[in-house]
Amino acid sequence: MFYQIKRIVVKEGFANQVVERFSKRGGLLEQQAGFIDKQVLVKKVRRGDEEVMVVVRWESEEDWKNWEMSPEHIAGHKARRGVPKPEYILESSQDLYYTANSEG
Repeated sequence: MFYQIKRIVVKEGFANQVVERFSKRGGLLEQQAGFIDKQVLVKKVRRGDEEVMVVVRWESEEDWKNWEMSPEHIAGHKARRGVPKPEYILESSQDLYYTANSEG
């Protein structure tokens, strides 16, 4: 399995806006071959900056790459080109992981 994990840090009080954006179902992502599921996690904090993690699980790295290179995904990014990110987003990053096979 292959995991795409987005980490988004936002100003206090704005985590729900990020959750809303990434929690939508029935989009193009869910229709892609190899897509398994998506989870949106919110770090429990009492005060201060908030953190949202979006974990997308794929059957394989190749399936993820096919999504990244798909015309639909590229078109979505082109449509947002030049649009400034919301000012409540302080930082964002993406990491990629695979399931380590313990079979020897």
